[in-house]
Amino acid sequence: MALFTYVAYNTSGVEQKGRIDAIDLASAKARLEHQQLLVADIKEASSGLNANVFGERGLTIKDVEFFTAEISLLLTSGLRVDKGLQILLHNVEKPALRDMLQNVLQQLKQGHKLSESIAAFPVFSSLYIGLVQIAEETGELAATFQRLADELHYQMDLREKIKQALVYPAVILTVCVAAIVFIFNFVVPNLTSLFQDQQNLPGYTVALLAVSDFFNNYQLWLALGLVATGVGLWYYREHSFVKALGSKCRERLPVVANANLLVERIRFNAALHVMLSAGVAIDRSMKLAAKTLRTESLRNEVARAAERVNRGEGLADCLSESRLYPPYFAALLSIGEESGELARVFGEIADRSRRTFYSWVTRFTSLLEPALILFMGAVVGTIVVIMMLSISAVTDMPI
Repeated sequence: MALFTYVAYNTSGVEQKGRIDAIDLASAKARLEHQQLLVADIKEASSGLNANVFGERGLTIKDVEFFTAEISLLLTSGLRVDKGLQILLHNVEKPALRDMLQNVLQQLKQGHKLSESIAAFPVFSSLYIGLVQIAEETGELAATFQRLADELHYQMDLREKIKQALVYPAVILTVCVAAIVFIFNFVVPNLTSLFQDQQNLPGYTVALLAVSDFFNNYQLWLALGLVATGVGLWYYREHSFVKALGSKCRERLPVVANANLLVERIRFNAALHVMLSAGVAIDRSMKLAAKTLRTESLRNEVARAAERVNRGEGLADCLSESRLYPPYFAALLSIGEESGELARVFGEIADRSRRTFYSWVTRFTSLLEPALILFMGAVVGTIVVIMMLSISAVTDMPI
């Protein structure tokens, strides 16, 4: 299969641009003509690393959130799914999203279910697909898409909070690295002539000159190594080794571990809230919600709890042994289990965890800003002090 970009006009004369998968150019034209489109231009799309890196061909969580919110609105207005997709198709510009809508619409016209059609796109999680499948069986597509839209909106907010927490530290570190690069490339080399032919130089001066020499000789290789490592980790991010490495880092790094536990608690409880509200059984809900967890040890804890629930043990007792549920939340689960309001309790736990995480991000950012400024000042200041002491030591030496 090859990917082709096209420019075509529909029966109303409206220009449409997009991409389409086909065996060859002739097949692509035939498929477009079958959709009653007049092809003005069609050619094979460029592929490779650039397309993947910059997201030209990929769907993102933002696209899924847009798709879900719009479908929810259209279904609530009384439209059928296929009609809603047609309306969306005429109002979407991103090629990848247009391709997805076209593919799903074609699958629906061929008699496939919506859940089967979106399952071909990896951006839709198994939880998302499972809920859509259940909604198709119960006839509650509009309500399910509304719940999914709300949850995806919360996920987007969560991502934005995390990004905001990382922006300022990244800026400070960039400035610090830039200052060090400038000092070792332009300042220290200009002072090297002062230390030539000098005997019995102080140890800190010798160390400074050695670091500067090493930096000048190998800085390009260091930069290339860091870039290659970053690209390699991103490219193989779905590999089991990279996933395991990321999971260990999230679990064991001092500050990251607490934040990761909060995020995982939000994901798991929000998923359970959505599924139980949609009428999914608790055992099936736990299995699907466990897939939203990115930390392997937490998934194992939830899996053991699900097995005990299947054997007839109490839900609160089983989940209380997981790190996701400290004593206070375990007590809430007990109340929800006795009152039959588990969906509401899981939603409450997710909301409280979100507020806790937002508060943690605010405190973390407030403390990290002065800490990074002090770190940058200490690093740059130490280098400057060593340079001044070295100059002073050289000028004080007898001729």
